[in-house]
Amino acid sequence: MTSTSSESLCTLLDRMSWAHSAATHEHPAHPVRLHALPPTMWVTPAGPIGGHKAASRGVLPAAVGWDEGTVCVARPDSPRDARATWSLNAAGTHQSGAMVLAEGSPPSGRPDRRMWSRHTAPVMSTYEAGRALEDLKERGELAKWEMLQALELFAHEKIGSITSAICREISGIDEADTAPHLLDDEQLNVVITNVIYGTSGKSSRALRGIERCLDPATTRNVDPVRYLTTQVRRDLADGVRVAVGDPQVGSRVRRIARGLGTGATLDQIIEHYNQAHTSDRISTSRAIRALTVAPTLESAAVRTRFEARHA
Repeated sequence: MTSTSSESLCTLLDRMSWAHSAATHEHPAHPVRLHALPPTMWVTPAGPIGGHKAASRGVLPAAVGWDEGTVCVARPDSPRDARATWSLNAAGTHQSGAMVLAEGSPPSGRPDRRMWSRHTAPVMSTYEAGRALEDLKERGELAKWEMLQALELFAHEKIGSITSAICREISGIDEADTAPHLLDDEQLNVVITNVIYGTSGKSSRALRGIERCLDPATTRNVDPVRYLTTQVRRDLADGVRVAVGDPQVGSRVRRIARGLGTGATLDQIIEHYNQAHTSDRISTSRAIRALTVAPTLESAAVRTRFEARHA
């Protein structure tokens, strides 16, 4: 994704983070300041981390961990300056410190390469503070659905290439040849809907990925946006394989079958697989499913011999 889309998606993650933190606070019984601290910031990655995205702009988004959450409630009548401690461990960089919380107009944007030394917020009445906490939660809920819609658009853009790659892997056709369609448009839409929004009211895989992404520990080695898009790609591939009946071990079984050649029997393929993957032994039925997803030369030869032996 572009730096513009990365920034907008990070803004949605920020709002969801503030919503989670706001939900842990009760409505204040006295005037307070509400500090919505930056959940993400731009950092210069160390070494080769970030690839093309880091090379084009020089920075990556990184999640910031706050000891008391991303929403801090400060008493304006406190005799000492309130502080919030933070740490960042991402993109090969390690930073930490304490931020002074003071009265003033709230800052906009997110820190760029260096964390702010101060964060300012206005004093609010009990009613205003309570309303502000509710507003943070409502905006976070809206941001969640905006994020899912953005990931749905991304899924529609990528599902074609993902399906073609899976078809080539299953059938073994050359890159120069046109990959046939494994699924029609309606089936592909079902895969996308299941990944992004879930089925039967259950939490979707995309939503669970978003929830994990809000934890800074999840994105130590990859920026939050890259983490989400990678997860969606992987989940789409899993959904396509399920739709065509390809077992989870299918690609590994076919790799061994092709390595043995078309003369290999089903028993030989299973034996070699179980020797190579001792912690994931396969049964005859799973091996047959993996080899008969598409009528490749390898699977056709094995299926013919197996049917002849068990006729």
